[in-house]
Amino acid sequence: MKNSTTSKLFILCLALIYLSSCATDEIILENPDPIIFPDPVELLSTSLLGSVEDEAGIPIEGAVVICQNCLPLQETLTDERGDFQFIDIEVKGGSAFISVSSDGRFDGYRRYALLEDRYNYTRILLKEKLALGTLQASDGGELIADDGASITLPANGIVDASGQSYTGEYEVFLSWIDPSSADLNLTMMGDLSGISSDNEQVGLSTYGMLQIELESPDGFPLNLGEETMATLEFPLPESLRATAPAEIPLWSYNEEKGYWVEEGSAILVGNKYIGDVSHFSTWNVDVKIDPVDICGNIIAISRDQEVDLSYFQINLSGDSFQSVGGWLCEDGSFRFRNVPSGEVLTLEVTNYCGEVVKFIELGPLDPGKEELDPIIISTSTELTFVDISGNAVNCDGDPVVDGILGVELEFDTYSFPLKPDGSFNFKIPTCETFSASIQIIDKDPVGFTTSLPIVLTEKSENLALENLEVCDEVPEEYLFYSYFDAVNDIKQERYFFDEVTLSYLKFGQEYNLQTDFTVFDGIIIIVSDAPSVGPSQLGEAVILFETMPVVALSDVEVEYTEIGAETSPGEFEFLKGHFNKSDVLQGGFSLKK
Repeated sequence: MKNSTTSKLFILCLALIYLSSCATDEIILENPDPIIFPDPVELLSTSLLGSVEDEAGIPIEGAVVICQNCLPLQETLTDERGDFQFIDIEVKGGSAFISVSSDGRFDGYRRYALLEDRYNYTRILLKEKLALGTLQASDGGELIADDGASITLPANGIVDASGQSYTGEYEVFLSWIDPSSADLNLTMMGDLSGISSDNEQVGLSTYGMLQIELESPDGFPLNLGEETMATLEFPLPESLRATAPAEIPLWSYNEEKGYWVEEGSAILVGNKYIGDVSHFSTWNVDVKIDPVDICGNIIAISRDQEVDLSYFQINLSGDSFQSVGGWLCEDGSFRFRNVPSGEVLTLEVTNYCGEVVKFIELGPLDPGKEELDPIIISTSTELTFVDISGNAVNCDGDPVVDGILGVELEFDTYSFPLKPDGSFNFKIPTCETFSASIQIIDKDPVGFTTSLPIVLTEKSENLALENLEVCDEVPEEYLFYSYFDAVNDIKQERYFFDEVTLSYLKFGQEYNLQTDFTVFDGIIIIVSDAPSVGPSQLGEAVILFETMPVVALSDVEVEYTEIGAETSPGEFEFLKGHFNKSDVLQGGFSLKK
């Protein structure tokens, strides 16, 4: 369960809200490899929001989230609530392909359908990476998990990352993803998009997935050698046995491209699918379907007015597949990809409290694309809203030009853009046992302030917030910066630091960075002159991460707002301030030696 906090920074940009049709995926097949992956030419301008959690629903802070098909590639860290965001970006194709990694857990991959100029939300669950057992490379052997999934590994068939034969002990990590689970939309790898053995792009209906990794005792990855096979056993849930085919295609997940690739087949033996595989990633037993893409929007009627059901959960199920889910965009729109055509589908809409507010049947639908008429939810379903309107001003009484209204629930956080004149008018849906807090954030990097939080409940009356002051300082742990690496064509963003994550080198002294200072995930600034309060030029360089190069910042100006005591010549206890607007570095900082 996520913990509530009274102060929350929502670092989001304004996004135009349009009602758009389903995006078109124009495909160019240029890959010369035997496997031909889709290469969409469409560039879609949009925003991605999401959260990352563990199996207990606890948010994972500091997970690395990468949007693999953004242009340029985008990377960020989750904050203390497990949230991440990529705002006003361009994505290749009609879906986002993101990867998530966190120490001690299996990596997660998610491909999900997008709508243009929206806040597209998703949620990802990372499973803990626990060793199923230990084997000797010379012996191999079988390991069986408590849920019935198993793996049989060959003797003398393991190689290291360079392809050299591995001898000695190794650990086996295995996790079964239950296709009948209610949280399949949180745990599944990618989505159900596949490339068949004849290089056709197909939709899939899953009967189970296995995440598999091998590691040496010192943590180095291992895999199967050439012409070597391992045997996998996938448990088959009782609810799927009536429709399970006797033989089913096997698919491996391509972590570079974000698609399932058909490689062989598995046979149904009792209540398990058994198949041989030649390498390890995540494996899947799926049947092929004729897919349909569905998009639409859901509108609620409250007091004779149309109201957007922002970020409500939406799930879709059918006779041939388990429930797949997502979340409505901020304007109530949605899109599903690769849904089975030719059968009756069930659509469920769930509010913030987990209550189903709409249950309808769709179809059967033809393959291709289907744009639905608006789905209306009337007041007969007893939906309730709090009308929040007003305008926000900064510390000088001027309108907040670049601001957002953030809604923080117990489990999630959502954001709504303010108009350029600082005004806002939103209807926030409520429900039984509903509790939330709202804040206005002024994202001006010079000010970067917030209003006091206002608590909402299911019984809250409408709020008229005239000239709401956004004048509270943002706590140090909410400072952020962003950086564009033109050499590697990567935009890096890092939010919500505390003081110990950022450090600086002593002024006016030469250092060998490799021997005199430990570079960690953080930022190190080298300056040539002792700082003073007010504008100042940065000196020589900044290091953002161990994997990033030293980058000259002679054209970046900083403004120090507070300077700690000088503890030794040229060295200060701390520095606080912000980076003046620049294409290279933006945001606030709090530096501590």
